[in-house]
Amino acid sequence: MQQEDLDGPTWLSPGWRKFLTIVLGAVFFLSFLAFLSGIVVRRHLLDPNLYGQALAETDVYDRVYTEALADPAVQEKIKEVTGINIDIVVGEVYAETVGALRLVLPPTKMQAGTEKVFQNLTAYIAGDTPQLNANLDLGTALTPEVLSERIVTAMTAIATGAVDKTMPIVEKKAGQLVEAELTQYMDQLSAGRLGKIPTKLLSASVAGIGDQQRARLVGLLLGPMLDQASPDIRLQIEAALAADDLPSAISLATRERIRNRVAAAVQSYQPKLAESKALNGVSATAAALGETRDSVVGGLNTVRSLVHTFQIALIPLTILMLVALLSIVWLNSHDFRSALRSIGWTLFGSAGIVMVVWLIAGLMLRSYLGTKLAGQLLFPGLDNIVDDVVASFSRGIWQSVWQTAIFWLVIGLIALAFSYSTQLFSLLRRILAPVWRYKGWVLAGVFGLFVLAPLMWRLATADQRAAKLPCNGHAELCDRPVTDVVFATSHNAMSITEYGWIWPMHDGTITDQLDAGVRGLLIDTHHRDTPGAVAEFLASLSPEEQAITAKAQMEGETNPSETRFLCHKLCQLGATSLVDTLKEINAWLEQNPREVLMITIEDEISPSETESALAEAGLDKFLYTQQADAPWPTLRQMIDSGERLVVMSEKAGPPPDWYLNVWDVTEETPYTFVTKEQFSCKPNRGDTGKPFFLLNHWIQRASPNRVDAAIVNEYDFLLARAQQCAQERGKTPNFVAVNFYSQGDLFDVVNTLNGVKASQ
Repeated sequence: MQQEDLDGPTWLSPGWRKFLTIVLGAVFFLSFLAFLSGIVVRRHLLDPNLYGQALAETDVYDRVYTEALADPAVQEKIKEVTGINIDIVVGEVYAETVGALRLVLPPTKMQAGTEKVFQNLTAYIAGDTPQLNANLDLGTALTPEVLSERIVTAMTAIATGAVDKTMPIVEKKAGQLVEAELTQYMDQLSAGRLGKIPTKLLSASVAGIGDQQRARLVGLLLGPMLDQASPDIRLQIEAALAADDLPSAISLATRERIRNRVAAAVQSYQPKLAESKALNGVSATAAALGETRDSVVGGLNTVRSLVHTFQIALIPLTILMLVALLSIVWLNSHDFRSALRSIGWTLFGSAGIVMVVWLIAGLMLRSYLGTKLAGQLLFPGLDNIVDDVVASFSRGIWQSVWQTAIFWLVIGLIALAFSYSTQLFSLLRRILAPVWRYKGWVLAGVFGLFVLAPLMWRLATADQRAAKLPCNGHAELCDRPVTDVVFATSHNAMSITEYGWIWPMHDGTITDQLDAGVRGLLIDTHHRDTPGAVAEFLASLSPEEQAITAKAQMEGETNPSETRFLCHKLCQLGATSLVDTLKEINAWLEQNPREVLMITIEDEISPSETESALAEAGLDKFLYTQQADAPWPTLRQMIDSGERLVVMSEKAGPPPDWYLNVWDVTEETPYTFVTKEQFSCKPNRGDTGKPFFLLNHWIQRASPNRVDAAIVNEYDFLLARAQQCAQERGKTPNFVAVNFYSQGDLFDVVNTLNGVKASQ
């Protein structure tokens, strides 16, 4: 029989050799467990993207509204914060309330603030910052003034949106106004009770009334707020009445009637919010876990110390594992099979036990948090959300541990197979025949490499978790070409109630629109009005509307040195500085680095004027240039490059190269519909077969109507039209453009079309 003994500790008795092998195996296992714990801390727990990924995977920011706030039990909390008793927060109509509340604190704002908390927290634990700052920074969203305005917009959207969505839309109102009903409804608003606008008021006509009666109706609508309302508001209400749009006049007056009450409620709630420390991550965690803030901070400081220890110990642990494994080989090198068997059981046993330990630890963490959080959360619906987040979080860590452990588990099984199988062992002998004399050293080198290489790889690399973060709110969209993404789009985005426009098309500033989820802006650029343009536009109006236009002097209130405006039809009816608006967009893009924005301009100014305005606003750094005949990039590619703003024009461009003519790359539908039945998918501007498809979806009126928008932006109706147009035109719409984005279900429809949310 061939001698298989090698140079080894033959002087050791078999019992001592076995004992020392077991001891070294235990050392290897404990070092391996400690090493993996250090890797988990270093590569996962200290990575803020881990938490962002867990929250994004579970759609937390949307589910706060669709689940947690979709419980009528929160009505009292809403009343406390807003100062308004919402009579309609019952049954099916509650969806209107939940949708409106998203306007107050949109998911994107929650996400940005939460991610900042994780960045600050992990930086402190890692020792990168000396002071802990766990405050939830939501930017301007929580200043009393901005918060009040958002709540006012949301409450108004609730009232005008809580209508029968099957109501027909007619060009001319036929009902007779009963002023007593109007007075009763408006007085309820002043008393803090928000309910549906009565159907009789929605269908009532105020056409043909004289100036005095119109002025009296303005007074009736505003009531005690008449003297406090600005001239712009009074003129907006008068303009709505002149256009026979009583619902819009009621909506505008609603804003004024509830404004003071909401502002007072917000001012009184701010100290309560600060006192509760609800916006401090540490304090909120302590409250949720039923612990004191000091105990949580103490725990964080303990973790901070452990992290420092782990950081120092990772290299020594790697060396210790390698030494332990090589020592096992040396102890058993007298018998090659014994060495294989010892290494096999060490790797297989250590990896298997580690996997079980981490699995049990994850289950215990979920159980602990579930027990601690039971009954502690603000809303019952948060229980399921938190459980899903914890599951996603622990799953992310478990997968990392599993990747390392399963590798060694397999290597251990292979070693055991070769040691116990005569045939496999014979095969190994033939393979190693040229170096059989040195087989012990070969074994030590091979297994040393298998241990050292993955460990050093773990130390040197980091998970590409950032690649799993959302793009435009959803990770599923990241790797889609921009031409395959659907964008919620606001038609005439600059036509805003808050900016004092006559016959506005949206409530909420440009920032509010972007925060809410709008990612496509249709805007119009103009110079100052010319006499010819004024005369031409006036000829298209009724005498009452002409009188309102004569009163409006929006353009005269702008900076006299400014020549570039955002206007629609006439700047006299509404004018916003182009540069100021672009600066607002620039600030938002800088604060939201994972968002891609599309802007289409109906341009009445030159490309050079547009280019200079973009440069003045700082947006030139974001501009994307599409190369001729090149495929359009994915959202991820645009975000990674920093070029995540596409600007297109209706008349000019290019040049510049980034200034595409929209009709060279976009097809659209008609846009002059006056009833629901008239909506069609027929081709309009832009040839068919273009990369982008614009779905124009609004009711055309001189005075755009919020109730119209609530009806045509309703989920089933808007989705059905988008799907019909996709079928007829052979392409899903990229831009779903609406008036009054805050009314209806624009964002839910866009999510469904993007395939990131199940149909309602």
